[in-house]
Amino acid sequence: MLGMGNKPSRSVYIAKYERVCYTGYFDDRRTSFALMRVTRAITHIPLRDVNASKLAQLDALADAYIRLCQEYTTAFCTTNSSDAYADPWIESPLSARWQRVAIQQAAGIARAWRTNRDRAYTAYLEAVAEYREQDGEPRSDHKRPEPVWREWNTPKLTQIVVQASINVVKLELSEDSSFDYWLRISTLEKGQPLRVPVKLDLSICVPLKRRRSSASTSALPIS
Repeated sequence: MLGMGNKPSRSVYIAKYERVCYTGYFDDRRTSFALMRVTRAITHIPLRDVNASKLAQLDALADAYIRLCQEYTTAFCTTNSSDAYADPWIESPLSARWQRVAIQQAAGIARAWRTNRDRAYTAYLEAVAEYREQDGEPRSDHKRPEPVWREWNTPKLTQIVVQASINVVKLELSEDSSFDYWLRISTLEKGQPLRVPVKLDLSICVPLKRRRSSASTSALPIS
């Protein structure tokens, strides 16, 4: 995932990549190996080398994305089931791939919200039952008020976080520039992705280059 910080000092918060490696153990009888997927977070990548035009495109993309994600989140929390693969039904300037990302993120938020709300409501019912009964008889001598249920507000997305997939954001190795990588991001303009230059710390860059054939990335803007 990738994120953009506050506008005065932009930065990419997280760029996540995965690589496959082998782990194993030995004993007297056999040797066993298993595939293990290693995930690392590349944190706080500065965007100071991104020009104003690209930043404006990222702002437009982030604004459209968060509005759409908010609408789907509200719908999934109130009237619709949290289906990450639901057909898009809300108008948006985003591409079909970006809309799918927004739906999947909203569905995840809504599922977590519904789960937490259901747990809270169950705890409320238990508290009411405990309040009203003692040894199977109604209680009438309470000095404290009976528990009251207050309906939860639906989530409000106040920070722009985009849980993007490789279909819309991809980390590409730079072959002919002073930068280590380019972050390729699909924009609102069809067929016109932008590339954000990325310089990485040596401790991150070396293992990435060693494993670039099996590495995958996911990313997100925050503003």
